Amino acid sequence: MAEEREYMGGRKSKMWTYLILMGVLLVGVILVNFAVQNPTLARDGVDTIFGLPSWAMALLAFVIGAGIYAFGLKVETDWPEAVGAFFIAGSVYAAEMLIGWSHFELGLFILPYVIPILVFVILLMYGMRRSV
Repeated sequence: MAEEREYMGGRKSKMWTYLILMGVLLVGVILVNFAVQNPTLARDGVDTIFGLPSWAMALLAFVIGAGIYAFGLKVETDWPEAVGAFFIAGSVYAAEMLIGWSHFELGLFILPYVIPILVFVILLMYGMRRSV
């Protein structure tokens, strides 16, 4: 069995991986900016999407992200793992917004921002470890 020696494939696949991740991160930053600037509209606006309750969208993003991440663990390329990890981290961020920032601060106001980043990094590290 051949061992994968490069993270995220060769030169062309690495370029596409970073382009896809850049697009996903750009969309994520725009959505986070919208949610931070309009927290009540973001919280109440989710109720109108697909007629689902607000927690269902976070759960749906988590399930889709977990599926993409699991698929990424089974294939050689690593970009599905990164996209799945991003969806999962985004759903953690959405759950924090729905539950309330104050429940996650624990004395540090920055902690709610760090938790989704840690989830993303830990999932990427696990995916990289499984790829080797």
